[in-house]
Amino acid sequence: MRATDEVAAAPGIHVQGIKKSFGTQVVLDGVDLEVPRGHITVVIGRSGTGKSVLLKHVMGLLRPDAGTIRVGDDDLATLGPRALRQVRFRFGMVFQHAALFDSMDVYENVAFPLREHGFKTAAGQRKMREPEIKARVEEMLGAVGLTGVGAKGVSELSGGMRKRVGLARALVRDPEFLLYDEPTTGLDPIMTAQIDNLIRGTQDRNPGITSLVISHDMAATFRIADHVAMLYEGRVRLYGTPEEFRHTDDPVVRQFVEGRLDGPITV
Repeated sequence: MRATDEVAAAPGIHVQGIKKSFGTQVVLDGVDLEVPRGHITVVIGRSGTGKSVLLKHVMGLLRPDAGTIRVGDDDLATLGPRALRQVRFRFGMVFQHAALFDSMDVYENVAFPLREHGFKTAAGQRKMREPEIKARVEEMLGAVGLTGVGAKGVSELSGGMRKRVGLARALVRDPEFLLYDEPTTGLDPIMTAQIDNLIRGTQDRNPGITSLVISHDMAATFRIADHVAMLYEGRVRLYGTPEEFRHTDDPVVRQFVEGRLDGPITV
């Protein structure tokens, strides 16, 4: 079996029958979703459809009212706090607004996960010496096109640069799973395309990573996705390739994909 075949055959993220309510508000009502290993899966949908809630379930930050979530070989519902923490170490997270620490420069922001948790190895978390941290941070900044900016303060960065630093920080511990929460929110169309190219390029250079992206930007989705899932009324309305989304006859999906206002979507 080739290395790429082994990646594809390994378990990714499997969500089955997830339900979640907050009081009387039903947010997820039986979500089924496959996030295959080594690919980018984009979850789309209108604001308030539960995309971020789903992401929090995948990371084990929320427990479902019903259903199961498997991350690799781990069933999150069966894990205690310590084991769940170990699963979270396998994730890298790119936050919507980068969530950088204003009190730290770029270098310290990217180094922060290494100082706090060490570097992930097959035997567990390994503390790194300062020269190792420096080399790793510089490698990651170079990978996102920010060589030489480690000494810059967060306030000196453009919106696109902040996103890049956020991605470098997410990658620094060599995660198995990479999560993006609305990665192009607040960016102009040119910078959005650049970030999309960065996400796609990051995946292509790291075929062992499994990426899950939350988005409502269809142009960005079509640029980066291997698979797309649309959330609607608490469930996955359609799951397929970008090409299948472009040619679907489902009127709800078509209205969202095309951004039309010629008929209301029931909410």
